[in-house]
Amino acid sequence: MKLIDTHCHLTLEHFDNEREELIKELSEKFEFLFEVGIDLKSSKKTIELSKKVKNIYCSVGIHPTETENLKHDDYDEIEKLIENKKVIAIGEIGLDFHWDTDKKDQYIGFEKQLYIANKNNIPIIMHIRDAYTEAIDFLKTHNIPEMGGVVHCYSSDRKNAKKFLDMGLYLGFDGPITYPKNQELREVLKYTPIDKILPETDSPFLPPVPYRGKRNNPLYIQYVYEKISEIKQIDIEPLKEILFLNAKKLFKV
Repeated sequence: MKLIDTHCHLTLEHFDNEREELIKELSEKFEFLFEVGIDLKSSKKTIELSKKVKNIYCSVGIHPTETENLKHDDYDEIEKLIENKKVIAIGEIGLDFHWDTDKKDQYIGFEKQLYIANKNNIPIIMHIRDAYTEAIDFLKTHNIPEMGGVVHCYSSDRKNAKKFLDMGLYLGFDGPITYPKNQELREVLKYTPIDKILPETDSPFLPPVPYRGKRNNPLYIQYVYEKISEIKQIDIEPLKEILFLNAKKLFKV
């Protein structure tokens, strides 16, 4: 059983100098990877990449910090992109109050894309940063797609983790679970049922130890697997099978 990475951004400029070489290596070592959209332009690029590479699937969506001054037509275009067979989710969508962007527009973007996901019966990939309470309150009053979804790069506490898990959502874990000071996050990982965990890199961001401070890439997912294996006390090979089946169940790949 090979590896999977359920959240990366290979179409970003960070990989311009070696994208083809890296993708060739990834194609040999991974069962599949999910290339995730962050705005309309990148969503189109994710589809283009997925069409070229058999084991790359993609999501389309508008990141919360990219929702300012968008028009209804922009969301209509996102919905049209779902028609491509390699699109497995709407995302990444959600709330991010870390950066100084219009919160009203973020809520509008979140609501519109949840509606699209529900209408088209497709899972969601959520980005939440410094807005966990607000996101939970929002989801309580809006329909989560029947297909479910994942809280990408989970970074809150056990209490909030339980609330998302009770909603039937998965939690994505990335390089930060390897950081020495992130014991609370490792406790969340320990608490989360193994059948609700997804492995991610968020490449080119959030590289794991020992690559912290450098550009991340999906090859480093092995360090995420190793930490999950250590904390959940499951050998790597059976863990690969479990995480593969988790992703397959949620995203129907």
